[in-house]
Amino acid sequence: MPLPQTAPTYQTKHVYYWLIAILIVAASLRLYNLDAHGIFFDEKATMMVSQGMVQNGGNQHDVFNPQKYVFTNQEFWQPQTLPEYLEAMRRSDIGNSPVYYLMLHPWLNLMGVSDFTARLFSVLFSILTVWLIFIFVNHFFKSSRLALTAAALAAIEPFFVAYSQQARNYSLTFFLTLLATYCFLRALEAEDKRRPSLRWFFFYGLVAGLSFLSHFLAATVCLAHGIYAVVTVRRLRTWVALIGAGALAISGLAAWIIWGGGDWTLRSLNHQQAVYLECAFKRPYNNPYGVILPATFKNVFEKSLPIFTDLWIYSNGLVGTLEGKKNTIVALVIGLGLIFAFRYSQKNREKSTIISIGAAVMLGGSALFYSNHKIGFVVVSVAILMLFLAFNKTTFKNKNLIWFLIIIAIVPSAFLIFNAARSGHTYGLTQRYSGFSFPFVIILASIAFWQLFESKGWIKYLIITVLLLQSTLIARTVKSVYDDVSLKYNYRITPRLPNPHYTAAQKALKSYEKGDTVLIGAPRNVYDNPMDRAFMDHSVTDAQYFNLYLPKDGIFVQRLDTVNVDKISLKKASGQLVELTDLKGKRY
Repeated sequence: MPLPQTAPTYQTKHVYYWLIAILIVAASLRLYNLDAHGIFFDEKATMMVSQGMVQNGGNQHDVFNPQKYVFTNQEFWQPQTLPEYLEAMRRSDIGNSPVYYLMLHPWLNLMGVSDFTARLFSVLFSILTVWLIFIFVNHFFKSSRLALTAAALAAIEPFFVAYSQQARNYSLTFFLTLLATYCFLRALEAEDKRRPSLRWFFFYGLVAGLSFLSHFLAATVCLAHGIYAVVTVRRLRTWVALIGAGALAISGLAAWIIWGGGDWTLRSLNHQQAVYLECAFKRPYNNPYGVILPATFKNVFEKSLPIFTDLWIYSNGLVGTLEGKKNTIVALVIGLGLIFAFRYSQKNREKSTIISIGAAVMLGGSALFYSNHKIGFVVVSVAILMLFLAFNKTTFKNKNLIWFLIIIAIVPSAFLIFNAARSGHTYGLTQRYSGFSFPFVIILASIAFWQLFESKGWIKYLIITVLLLQSTLIARTVKSVYDDVSLKYNYRITPRLPNPHYTAAQKALKSYEKGDTVLIGAPRNVYDNPMDRAFMDHSVTDAQYFNLYLPKDGIFVQRLDTVNVDKISLKKASGQLVELTDLKGKRY
């Protein structure tokens, strides 16, 4: 059966009504509970860097210094210079995301500095990614139904929902890498059809360069592009244009490394490598960075498996919850049995009812065997069938595109595995570092869905029923993100409370009067990275986070409190002490 096709006039108003509805769903899922939980350490770095400030005051010597523990919000908010912005990017985010901060800074100036507006920036690009997936599929596969399906799956994908709710560079980078890929394929398409292609190669080099400067690992997407080009491109002219686009992309990154933040980036990465390696062998479970294990084959396989299975929406969230090797083997065998049953039912349609009944008995009987998570293992079997449908020979009528999707689905995660083996530890084996593959795997999942939906016989209704059960597991994963208890996406199982620094600032705005002083806890500094070393014995990070939520006008006199280090309090002119917040256990 061919991929779903439509007439040349596939861009109808009804298609766009459906697209708008999907985008509304995507926006709703991403905006829900957006600022319900306080920002965590990486997001705090985002907030500080966006304002040109090094965490712990490294470039605010005129605000904080050992002889000056009293300051005001106006001193905190004095304008930062370009060198100070560059220092903030280098020291507080290892120089990894200059394009992200270049865009986020004016956004926050326009929208106001808050957790909601910072995360809203990520929401915006996550929604744009859903839209661009529709554009991508609609153009290259010439199927509005397939495009809408891909957009719908992207709208509900837990990975996209989770990272849209973080004030970090990921959503922007996913959008840029997808846009760069679109330009790359448009350029090759124009070359094949002997049409003007220079603008597409230029856009490709420009957008790819921007993606590198949003997150360095975006380069793995261009690595996939290169592999595809080696296999498919034969014209010298095309190679010259590709090399020119690559040079344009790399030139911006090279300039940043040489004249921007590259020295700090390399030094910080070298330091991190040494720390993570030490953790892997000496304190794998008792360190501040999560579980870090030596890069043995077993450890790398177990850490990599959920990266691949969660890419496939039909098996999303299963690894890590299912238990038992025997259960797994049975589920795999049943999955192969479903493939056989499906193929046989398509070739022998007069027997499709009997085959469907047999498949139902096989799935139901297997559920009786499983010792735990019976529905989960049934879903595993169906996920295997869906994988077969994505790569069924009938889909290879668009074989170059399908092979491209396969390459770009694998390369980013394969790079993480290679890097883990090279570095000797498993720290970098995490979904967000290879999340660039999600849009392309979602397209494959959409192809599988339509292969199933357009198949003949009753067996497809059995499979669709199981997929509906899987949708409840997807919903459960999204809910765990909202509840802030997803270890994979929230990095915790105990939910955060609302931002304590924001809460304290709002109370201060209501209660502060002339003559009052805000006392802000300042514990002693402890350094993990020597490049983070500040010039004061006591931390000023809580003072920085608190002042982010104060206005730039008005005067709030403040003093670092080195005694009550977990409190933010308001000392009234009368001497009365009013607690604004207790930070103990809430610094996240």
